Amino acid sequence: MLHPNVLGDWQEYDEDFTGLRVRVHSFKKGDVPKRGRDDDAKGLTYFSFQVTVENRAEEYFDLRLDHDEVQIRAGKDGHGAFLDKYRSAWIRNFRLYPLRRASATVYAAAPASHLKAIDIQIAMQVDDEGTDPYVWVGSDGIPESTGRTAVKKTRGKGIADEVSKFLEQGGTDL
Repeated sequence: MLHPNVLGDWQEYDEDFTGLRVRVHSFKKGDVPKRGRDDDAKGLTYFSFQVTVENRAEEYFDLRLDHDEVQIRAGKDGHGAFLDKYRSAWIRNFRLYPLRRASATVYAAAPASHLKAIDIQIAMQVDDEGTDPYVWVGSDGIPESTGRTAVKKTRGKGIADEVSKFLEQGGTDL
């Protein structure tokens, strides 16, 4: 069984986008946008995370990471979270040159009880083509990966196994 990425892990792209990698990291519970709360998020707890894209190839890529390329599921049953598309900072039509990074800050909200299990799916646009979607899991209570290795390279008992066990138990024993 393949494991999802854990918050903090780098995900390498294959074939068409070799040298490009993406990371979802810096999850912060209770992080309200500087421009204030959206009225649609009343009664929900805000959280934020970063999406960083790095180019290790020898050519540039044109990136687009907007609200259409991000999906967030919260809670053990995977309910949709409120994505604050107006207060988040996106990557729009940005040319990412070799050895450079671009980051987006995403703000979302969900019921506080659902923040024990968060799934974040990223399927950005690169050179006007959609990429394969990749998923990161985590929460306020799951330790973030250091981002030094990809999950698919992890062998034996690692943080991905801990997250899988946590989710199998319903996300309540942390």
